[in-house]
Amino acid sequence: MATANDDEILEGFLCPICKADLKSASQLTSHFESLHSEEQDVLKSLKDIFGKAKKIILNNDESDLKETFDRALKLNYQEQAYYHSEEQVVGVSRSSTDYFKAVRSARLERYATETNKLLIRLDKLVCNMPTDQNLRRHHEQDVVPWLDGSSVKLCPNCAKAFNITRRKHHCRLCGSILCHDCSIFLDLSIAKAIVDPSAPKNTEVTDQETLEKTGLRLCEHCYNLVELRKQVQDSRNAKTILVTAYEQMRSLMEQARPAVAMYEKMCQSLFDGETTYNLTDVNAMRGRIGKLAEGIDLLSKQIAAHPAAAATRQARLQNSIRQAAAHYIKEELLSLRKLPTEAQVEQVRRQRYERAERQIQMERERMAREPVLEAGPSSGADNNQHDDDDPLLEQMNIIRGYIKEARKELRFEEVGIKLVIDTNGARAHGP
Repeated sequence: MATANDDEILEGFLCPICKADLKSASQLTSHFESLHSEEQDVLKSLKDIFGKAKKIILNNDESDLKETFDRALKLNYQEQAYYHSEEQVVGVSRSSTDYFKAVRSARLERYATETNKLLIRLDKLVCNMPTDQNLRRHHEQDVVPWLDGSSVKLCPNCAKAFNITRRKHHCRLCGSILCHDCSIFLDLSIAKAIVDPSAPKNTEVTDQETLEKTGLRLCEHCYNLVELRKQVQDSRNAKTILVTAYEQMRSLMEQARPAVAMYEKMCQSLFDGETTYNLTDVNAMRGRIGKLAEGIDLLSKQIAAHPAAAATRQARLQNSIRQAAAHYIKEELLSLRKLPTEAQVEQVRRQRYERAERQIQMERERMAREPVLEAGPSSGADNNQHDDDDPLLEQMNIIRGYIKEARKELRFEEVGIKLVIDTNGARAHGP
């Protein structure tokens, strides 16, 4: 670029001497060498400029390129320092928090009021709902007045025309008109659970055909409001991981208490020489108690290891639960009575049998000293009766089968009861 005078600016490959406009760098160099060869210093500087430019563009001279980048970065830093050196004055600010709260409160109040009205209507609908379809229709119209649809030609939701195949229906909560395709049906069991959270919930899945016959027909707007209230209730009643683990631990403790009592009863039966239970039964019960102790210990460790801020109430509560569970396992489940050996059990049973034999012998001797009554005429017929036809023996065999199944399922309380019945039946039947 060269300046001819103060008013004109020339651009391009200009000769610095004669200001001739050449179209390229090579033409400019040739022109200068042929016409201005005496100006060697200017020619040399021109060649140097073109050479450096070529090296920078072709990335042949990395040092020059680095210097160029350094100069550009330095200039950028200088500009930033210049702009940041001036202190910026904070302009006028205004808080929109109050406006936001006002708009939000009005909207929430409107939705809350509308939802509460729908819940009141829903409560009246599900309360004393008749099973007969005609009576139910009158009941629904008494609770929620239906809009007159004589002038309504289109469905307000889908804008489709009503005709013979597309009939008009009414929302049971707001009474508005809609078609069948735009209707959403709410299960009565879910509706009862919404208005009464303490009511038992039905977990069975209802098919669409049954739901359309027994459910409440709602529009999309009413259904969304009711569903939102249901989600709020579910979130409030949802159990955390800690609560779930604690309830499972308490359930195992409740199972362990009768198991320990049954174990003590079975051990005492062995020490008394009774034949109601054997060592296999007692060992099985002891193994069951051990599994319950392992489950309680595992759940208490999970509760204690749950993330909680140190020195907080939650952390202290989790540690207390862990300590209480460990104390319960140590005092109640691991301090069980030691089982007798097989030899000790046989010795106690033999002693018990000998005492019973002596008692029977004494009873026989006492009966021998008393006068014997003559047998009645029916004794012969009784002796001729076959044991296989005796219904008492049949019942005893059935009870023995029950005892076998109960012992297999570790239901030792039933084993003891049925064994007593079997023993009494055998005594009644006689030797």
